[in-house]
Amino acid sequence: MNSDLGDLGGRLSRLPGDIVDCLGFFSRIPIRPAERATEFRLAAAAWPLAGLVIALAPAGVLLLASLAGIPAVISAMLAVALLIVLTGALHEDGLADVADGFGGASDKTQKLAIMRDSRLGTYGALALVVTLIVRTFGLAAILSVSLPAAFAAVLTVAVASRSLALAHWHALLPAREDGLAVRAGRPDWQALLIGLAIGALALVLLLPFAGGAVFFAAALASLGVAGLTRLARAQIGGHTGDTIGASQQIAEALLLAGLAAQWHGSA
Repeated sequence: MNSDLGDLGGRLSRLPGDIVDCLGFFSRIPIRPAERATEFRLAAAAWPLAGLVIALAPAGVLLLASLAGIPAVISAMLAVALLIVLTGALHEDGLADVADGFGGASDKTQKLAIMRDSRLGTYGALALVVTLIVRTFGLAAILSVSLPAAFAAVLTVAVASRSLALAHWHALLPAREDGLAVRAGRPDWQALLIGLAIGALALVLLLPFAGGAVFFAAALASLGVAGLTRLARAQIGGHTGDTIGASQQIAEALLLAGLAAQWHGSA
């Protein structure tokens, strides 16, 4: 086995550079890539940590807007909007493409062709509307209960949603013979385990703020991503860059919905 794959300590030592690589790939933050060849099948372990970096500014906006007396829904909307800006709507685009492809064709070839089409269809538009509403109102519901909790939730959800998306990425082979997902490679077991451990740690750190709501939200999001993974296997026989982005969006929406439903109801 390659020493980079077999040495966990070596893999962990890669994380700072891998975070930079992931920020350069998964966001629009103008950042200089690490001074080495990017191997996304290895660097993927740092994707959840890159999500944490991306979420810092939106969490700060949520905090400042709330302290300024801006209503919870608008404060949440501003935070979600900044998340979208910082990622260049990369994951939202994946969600829309998956919804259009899976909903608008009857065979694998047609589905993949629709997913590669840049035009937005009815299914994609509806998927975006639903997830944006869930994300915004879920965060607003948490904010209406506790500002520190909402601040922590923005950071935690950014990390945990990418950990779950990493699980989707690892679980399936590429659905195409070409494309970005093929060039990026499939994360190996160490990348998956490191990424999942980071997501689990983030959820543990949310426990003092949310208590048992964390377990409900994590279970709900895990089921959602597992469902998408099963659907992608049945519909197109594997993953694409779009399904990876869609899995992150589904996980983010369901994490916020789970936190809001369980937590807000018991507050």
